[in-house]
Amino acid sequence: MKLYLFLKSVIVFEMLSILLLFSTINVTAQTLSPKEVGFLQNQTSVISQEIEWYFDMEKPRYHSTERKNALYLVDAITHAPKPHNDAIKEFFFNRYKKSLESIKEIKVDTGVVIWNIYNMAYIVKSKDVTVAFDLVLLPDCMIKEGEMKLHKNVLTELVDLCDVLFVSHNHEDHLDNYVAQEFLAQNKPVIAEKHIFKDKNFYNKITHLKNDGNEIKFQVPGVNKKLLLRIYPGHQAVAVDVAIDDNFTVVTLPNNITVAHSGDQSWGADFSWLDKMHNDVDIDILMVNTWTAAPDRLAKGLTPKVILPGHVNEMDHGINGRIPYWKSYKSWKNNNDKTVHLFWGEPYSYNKQIQEY
Repeated sequence: MKLYLFLKSVIVFEMLSILLLFSTINVTAQTLSPKEVGFLQNQTSVISQEIEWYFDMEKPRYHSTERKNALYLVDAITHAPKPHNDAIKEFFFNRYKKSLESIKEIKVDTGVVIWNIYNMAYIVKSKDVTVAFDLVLLPDCMIKEGEMKLHKNVLTELVDLCDVLFVSHNHEDHLDNYVAQEFLAQNKPVIAEKHIFKDKNFYNKITHLKNDGNEIKFQVPGVNKKLLLRIYPGHQAVAVDVAIDDNFTVVTLPNNITVAHSGDQSWGADFSWLDKMHNDVDIDILMVNTWTAAPDRLAKGLTPKVILPGHVNEMDHGINGRIPYWKSYKSWKNNNDKTVHLFWGEPYSYNKQIQEY
C-alpha cells in the first residue's frame, strides 16, 4: 500500500505539473470569460485537493523529489493575480482548520511538534507548554465573503490551545488585534516588541521584555515550569537606510529544547550579534523568514539543528512579492541537510536525540 501511495504521488504531481504549465501561460495577458474563470477555479479546487491529500499522508519524506514537486504546485496555483478566487481561499482556510485538528489530536510526550500556520505564524507544542508566534487571521483578501466569523472561530480555538503569544514587530501580517485580545481575555500573556499595539486600549496589558539578548526567566500562567527567554534587538529593513524594530525571540522550553523565531529579520547591521549568537545559546529549531538577509551567514551564526523557512506565498503581496517555495529552496540550498519546508497545517516532530526528517 505504501509503495502504491508513493507511486501515485509521483505520477499525480508530474501530470499536474504539465497541466499547470499549459493552463497558466499568458492567463494574465487576456480577459477571461466567466466560463474560463469558472474552469480555472474548478481546476484549482481539484489540484488543491490532491496537494492536501499528499501532505496529509503519514510520515512525509521531507527531502524527497515528489515533496518538492508538490510544493512547486502550490506555487503555481498561488501566483495568479488578485483578486483571489474562492477555490484558493478555501484551500488556505482548509489548512487553518487542519492545523487546529492536528494540534488537538497530537499528544506530545517528548520533544516538540511544530506547525507553520501561515506566513510567520508558528505554534510549538511540548508536553508542558504550547507557544504561538506571530499568529494572525488570514488577510482579508483570502477570506470568502461572509466567512469572517468562521475564521475568527478557528483562531479562537487555536488560542484556546496555546499558553503564550509572541509578536515580533509592527506589521499587520505578524500582529492581529483580534488574536491578541483573545489571548488577553483568557489571561494568557502577549509578549511583544514595545511599539506594537501602542494605539490600542489594551496596550498596558501587553508584556514588554528587554530585547538585549540576556536570559530572562518567564513564568507562564498555568504552566508549572518557567521558560528561558532571550529576546534580541532585531530589525526588518524597509528601505536602503531604514529599518523597524523586530524582536528576534529565542525560547528554551522546560524540556530543554530551544526554538528561535526571527520575525522579519533582514537588517545587515545586526550580523554584529547574529554572527555570535551560537556562543549564547544552542538552538534546536530556527523558524525564519525565508528572504532574510544572507541565509548562509545567518545559519552559520546561529548553527540551528533544523531550519523551518516561513513567509512563503504571502497572498496579500503582489505576484513578485509572494516568495514561492522554489525560490526558498534556492535560498537555503547550502543548508539543505537541515532545512525542512513545511506545508501549512502540517506537523513537524523534533526530539533532541532523534530528529525526525
